[in-house]
Amino acid sequence: MIRIALVDDDVRHLELMKSYLKKYGMQENMNFSITEYRNGLNFVEEYDGNLDVVFLDIEMPHLDGLEAARRIREKDQTLGIVFVTNMAQYAIKGYEVNAIDFIVKPVEYYVFTDKLKKALRFSKLNTEKELVIDTEEIVVKLRVSQITYIEKDKNYLVYHTKGDAYRVRGTMISTEEKLKTEAFSKCISGCLVNLKYVTKVSKDMVWVDQIQLPLSRQRKKEFKEDLMKYIGGM
Repeated sequence: MIRIALVDDDVRHLELMKSYLKKYGMQENMNFSITEYRNGLNFVEEYDGNLDVVFLDIEMPHLDGLEAARRIREKDQTLGIVFVTNMAQYAIKGYEVNAIDFIVKPVEYYVFTDKLKKALRFSKLNTEKELVIDTEEIVVKLRVSQITYIEKDKNYLVYHTKGDAYRVRGTMISTEEKLKTEAFSKCISGCLVNLKYVTKVSKDMVWVDQIQLPLSRQRKKEFKEDLMKYIGGM
């Protein structure tokens, strides 16, 4: 199932895009889950990371499409964004938020499907591994890139992100297995670090953004090797 959002304050245009998706789905034997929004503010407030593509009108009340896209990009770098507009000059700014492309109204079917295919390719290429975290109070789906580091706390693991921390029952061994193909390395036996966020390494310390974590003598050589491989791979 391909998850698509249509964000436009023009009801007639929403219906037109829905008809295009229905037609294309029948032609290509594809199933679409379609969510509609009449303004950018509701779209941003309700966004939970569970979309593949959004067709986003630029000129809307309450919150325009460009600002909505900026806020979404703070949460999600993988969503395929296609801007829809009456004035092409506005859409150029879309490249600031890594938009796939833009469509000028009135939208024609073959132009729409061409942009849809581009957005789907982008979304597929940028799909990230996700972990489902059950804290017993809430269930959170975290993309690997959101996790800065994971630390062991007795029978629990604490998943740290830039904004929150989630404490769940689990073992470091099972988590390492889940992340063995990702860019993580242990700085000590009970702490697994996302190398993406490492800003500095000293004799006995690792900086993850502004947070200092201990680096054990036993792990120092391997951690630095993992970090250099990651940097070289980038």
